[in-house]
Amino acid sequence: MATRTFTGNPSQVIVEQLAASGIRHLFYNSGSREARFFDALQGHAGIDGILGLHEGAVTAMAGGFAQVNSQPAVMSVHLGAGLAQSLGQMINIWAASLPVVLITFVGDTGSYADRITLDLGHNVGPTSIGAPFMKANWTGIDPNGLAVAVDRAIKVATTPPIGPVHLAVYDRILGPEQITTEIIAGPPVRARAGYPADQDVEELARVLHEARRPLIYVGDGVNKSGAERQLAMIADHFGANVASMWGDLRGVSAAHPLHCGYFRQPVIDLEPDAIVAIGVRHGGSGKATDFDAFKSAEKIVAVGPDVEIFENIPGLDLAIMADESRTLERLADLAKAEYESTGYNARRERAHENAARLRSERRAALQSPTEIPGRVRPLALLDAVDAGLENLGGGLITTEQFAVPLENVNKKPDGGSNIYIRPAGGSEGYGMGAPIGAKLAAPGKPVVGIVGDGSVYYSDSAFWTAAYHEIPVLYVVPNNGAYGIVAGAFGGAGGVMHDTGEYSGVVLDGADIVQLAGSFGVEGRKVTDESEIMTAVEEGLATVEREGRPMLLDVQLPLGIPAGGRAARQFKFSDMGG
Repeated sequence: MATRTFTGNPSQVIVEQLAASGIRHLFYNSGSREARFFDALQGHAGIDGILGLHEGAVTAMAGGFAQVNSQPAVMSVHLGAGLAQSLGQMINIWAASLPVVLITFVGDTGSYADRITLDLGHNVGPTSIGAPFMKANWTGIDPNGLAVAVDRAIKVATTPPIGPVHLAVYDRILGPEQITTEIIAGPPVRARAGYPADQDVEELARVLHEARRPLIYVGDGVNKSGAERQLAMIADHFGANVASMWGDLRGVSAAHPLHCGYFRQPVIDLEPDAIVAIGVRHGGSGKATDFDAFKSAEKIVAVGPDVEIFENIPGLDLAIMADESRTLERLADLAKAEYESTGYNARRERAHENAARLRSERRAALQSPTEIPGRVRPLALLDAVDAGLENLGGGLITTEQFAVPLENVNKKPDGGSNIYIRPAGGSEGYGMGAPIGAKLAAPGKPVVGIVGDGSVYYSDSAFWTAAYHEIPVLYVVPNNGAYGIVAGAFGGAGGVMHDTGEYSGVVLDGADIVQLAGSFGVEGRKVTDESEIMTAVEEGLATVEREGRPMLLDVQLPLGIPAGGRAARQFKFSDMGG
């Protein structure tokens, strides 16, 4: 192990080790107890601090950074309440198994408030509060062990199964005293599962060869292992349809002509007779119907580097515990040598037809066939953003909304060059911070953050961070004036709101997002004419890229409540009388 001697106070040791481990950005919301830590951060030229005004925004930034290329992100928030406020977004990080290291600082002054945060046993206090959302938690108590603790946290977070790690450090050890310790040189080596056994690869090839209706079920492990191109080639070679795990649209691009959408109805109605799950952490709700999606399959295969891949997939005929990329590499070699692609022409044609039909049905269901005066239809917005980025050579789209689902993008012969990222856990507000982190992780790519109007209000302070740090992202708000998915659920409940057509608690009128963004320093533009949307997107991207600053497009969509519905009259204080 390569080390070098370093002398400094404990806070400087932490920062020095972070820099030595390859960390270049630290996402944070500072607290008063850890003053020396942030002083050390400010004094180190190798790490840039990215300030968020709310812990949830900080967490989403770290998540967006880690989600781009599975590189570790480090964040710091204040103890206790600060940690608690971060957990709403930590749900998304946990669900996506992202390598995020959270550093907090634990008080130890003897007061009641401090005593309840001492948590070496993880029974009460900061680490226990966050424990359900963490892969690992521990407390640092020895200044001489801080470098090792930081190195370990990054290593554990990036080792399969990848996931967030919480390191709590006693603030009493962050004094001015100088210590001499060893800094571990270089980023931790990324652990990686090995190659599959030859017989397993041979069996996997036979399953794909013999199937009549094969379906490849794609999870985030494909992206994390860097196997996207390999998997697309395998799907095309064997003429297999592709479906994505909920919460992730990578692995095979949603724009690929074989991509059928998420692994749910109506994809399940294709009745695949062979399902090959690659890098999938399949979930469940505890219902008897959890495994219905697999009922038609005569063969079920799962591939991945750890046991989480296999826990919730029923009826496995073959479980290959190996790296996804290495498995697909071996499979591709075998396919080229022994399975001529022309033998699957008829099946490939049918798979293309399946995907095209499902895509067409999704797009048709999303919007009306005619334009709406003063409004932009959802597909027009989605197509404009997608095409605008492709015209620039491809970019990143982070999303947190349901008005313009990304699985509805137009197909492209090779899947195109855009990358589509969404939160895995469904916690609102992620879409505000995520594009900031994504841009820092991929500074050479244009980044668009599509975030619903309802989600904006959860974490609008991220506008300030984007403006303050001059992070050039284009925010696009598909503004349907409502919590659309909630309104749909209210309508489907068949109760009073359905019967009267008056919807309560879901219409978000009275707010001006352009003014809101402007108050934080982000220029905004409202778009109400569908004929202008492509120009607005192109001009917005050009401004962001040319001037190096964030910008906002507030795109007015049709009201996001069931057809024929209207906002119910809400309670007013004056209703109380007297």
